[in-house]
Amino acid sequence: MTVDLVIKNAKLVTPRGINDSGLIINDGIIVGITKDLHLPQADRVIDAKGKPVLPGPIDGHCHHTSPPDTAETSSQAGARGGFTTLLDMPPETTFNGEEYRAKRQRFSGNCYLDYTLHGAAASGYPTGSLAEQWVQGATGVKFFVSNAGPGWPQTFDGDIIEGFRELAGVNGLALIHAENDQIIQDNSRRLKAEGRKDFPAMLEARPKIAEVECGRRIIQYLEETGCRGLIVHTSVPETVYRAAEARIRGVKVNIETCPQYLYLTTDDVKKKGPWAKFAPPARSKETTLRIREMLSKGWIDTVATDHSPHSKEAKEAGVDDILNAPNGIPGLEPFLTLMLNGVNEGWLSLERLAAVTSENPARIFGLYPKKGALRVGSDADLVIVDMDKEVIIRNEDQITACGWTPYDGYKVKGVPILSVVRGTVIMEDGVVVGDKGYGEYNPRL
Repeated sequence: MTVDLVIKNAKLVTPRGINDSGLIINDGIIVGITKDLHLPQADRVIDAKGKPVLPGPIDGHCHHTSPPDTAETSSQAGARGGFTTLLDMPPETTFNGEEYRAKRQRFSGNCYLDYTLHGAAASGYPTGSLAEQWVQGATGVKFFVSNAGPGWPQTFDGDIIEGFRELAGVNGLALIHAENDQIIQDNSRRLKAEGRKDFPAMLEARPKIAEVECGRRIIQYLEETGCRGLIVHTSVPETVYRAAEARIRGVKVNIETCPQYLYLTTDDVKKKGPWAKFAPPARSKETTLRIREMLSKGWIDTVATDHSPHSKEAKEAGVDDILNAPNGIPGLEPFLTLMLNGVNEGWLSLERLAAVTSENPARIFGLYPKKGALRVGSDADLVIVDMDKEVIIRNEDQITACGWTPYDGYKVKGVPILSVVRGTVIMEDGVVVGDKGYGEYNPRL
């Protein structure tokens, strides 16, 4: 028998361990896992040379079309970074079934990677709008507790509770940006009245208590309504603790964090200003180290990018007045390298990395076992990594449309060197070799 692709001399990484085995791939599916001695002939054989092979990373929180990025440019950047599946988080209106269908049409034929689409909640839309998105295949519905800005009518607490109830009725998943809006708005008004434009003003506008308080409230709302929830881009240990306590009581709540809460601190905001401005903001070094520890010990379920690029021109508005800069940073290309660097530094294991970037998000978003696993019958999505290679992350090397990274100058160890999506090599040696339009829409299973 001859198959399409064989991966040999590999260390297959799963959340449950690492083993020396080869992969047999045919028609885009893993059809066998065996010792190299028993591998069949194949049209192509890839020698992993003893390097780790991870299940294809899934980015559960990617603002694909946040200007200047598009579905094409962001998926190309994701491919270069080693991702195999991207889940789009709306930067634009996706508040009912009609808008969801329109967005799906815009993505069709434009992606290098497999993808799926989250929906969104906003005030003023009729009951049933969230369920309509869910039954069409949405993998989550985004709720902003703080003001999302122009074009996104704010959902206040009553709207949020009703939305949670609606989603609970269809076993839907709420994705929650949890910051207390009143604290942020009051602080912002005071800072502007005082003429504050300095970089630390951003930290004062969105203090830790705004996230801590809102996380507590959202967990209570999830418990009251029976809704499933994922609190996204979590930066504070208090919310992680409360979610763990709530799960003991049967509350269906999970926690996502991002590399910016594992690497960047308040010192970076004070130094880099708009180039390190995102929401919730970076926290103290002590808090960052605690989030690392909680991730390592299994308290945090997923890690995602919150890729939200803005042009250099847009960010430069914050150089003279930090409050004028938009929130958000690009995150697709350096993501896996930063996480592998964490493995080399000793605060993360390869097994935990496979869990939080592949299997856990696939389970939470309803894609498992099609995605997120190295097992027979799963899509042949994988990435080979070189744990010994050192690189310096640089602005000029980024292919994301915005052309910059907050990690410029970081020296890191561990890089993705080859990725496969449904049996097809998409990235090799840092070069995207896949085709635009190869990526397929993946609704929930």
